[in-house]
Amino acid sequence: MTRSWHSFARCLALATGLALNTLPAQALQGGTPTSSFVVVGELGGASGVLIADNWVLTAAHVAESLSAGTSSFTSLQGSSLIAEVQRFSNEDFPANDIALLRLATAISGEHALLNDTMISASQVSSLGPLTAASAQNQAPNGYALTTAVESSVQDDIDEGENTVNWLITQGATVQGGDSGSALFLGQVTDSAGAVLLGIASARIDFDDGQPSLSAYTQVAAYKTWIDDTLGASGQRAAWVSAVPEPSLPILLIAGGLIAGIAARRGHRATR
Repeated sequence: MTRSWHSFARCLALATGLALNTLPAQALQGGTPTSSFVVVGELGGASGVLIADNWVLTAAHVAESLSAGTSSFTSLQGSSLIAEVQRFSNEDFPANDIALLRLATAISGEHALLNDTMISASQVSSLGPLTAASAQNQAPNGYALTTAVESSVQDDIDEGENTVNWLITQGATVQGGDSGSALFLGQVTDSAGAVLLGIASARIDFDDGQPSLSAYTQVAAYKTWIDDTLGASGQRAAWVSAVPEPSLPILLIAGGLIAGIAARRGHRATR
């Protein structure tokens, strides 16, 4: 069966630490244990990514369970209590599933580079291999290769429209505890110089036995909010333009795929 974005309705399962006890001990499916990816750290059973001395980026549904003054962020570069939790103003899972955490104590060293350009559906096929990295259930981090298969700014899981700004991947499926973890551009084994494309938001499951997919909230969609939030404390994130422009043949192929998906919009996954 063709897997289009509109076939995903009502097939989504959260990749949240609340379901950790019912999922495999190894969080990132197919992940390799590593002591690299030092910008990825642990957040009370989930993950987050250090983007400045005092700021961590994570999923909004992860931030819901965190408390300023008691919860902490721990990475290979250090640990700090969380001083402030800022979820995106229009967040309502799965919509706008992104949050910022201000740390009480600065963690200096390596910070993630953020992609500043939204990845459109026509660019997905030109991305090549991507790398997922989590801070959960491996020693101490885990990473694995994955591939983008779709880009969407809307979902139809609930009635009405939800702004998700998701990049959808297959392979290295996120499991419980991986929410808030990182999706990097390219085939990388370390976060040094790697470009952060997205933050793990959800796992998409299919009732008909198709392999699960993973959904990552694209950081580029929230550049203004991230810059304004960090700027209020005198800090800033590092942004880079790292997504290739699609070639003409890719654009033509993408146009054909979009037309095909539009023709099949009435068909939903078998439950």
